[in-house]
Amino acid sequence: MIEAELHGRSFLLGDNPVIADIALYSYIANAPEGNVDISAYPSVRAWLARIEALPGFVGFRKTKIGLAA
Repeated sequence: MIEAELHGRSFLLGDNPVIADIALYSYIANAPEGNVDISAYPSVRAWLARIEALPGFVGFRKTKIGLAA
């Protein structure tokens, strides 16, 4: 569903990030740790990169579990 929502948009509700983008980021960015492969979702992966490029972004510590193992 999120892949479809992001198609043609930079963020969930348009051109600027909103709290929904920030709230969903942590779950989606860490999905591979739970063995959820997001490689088939190019809009989601591009959206993650846009969130990570926001000023003041502090990323999560990467772990070697799930698909990242």
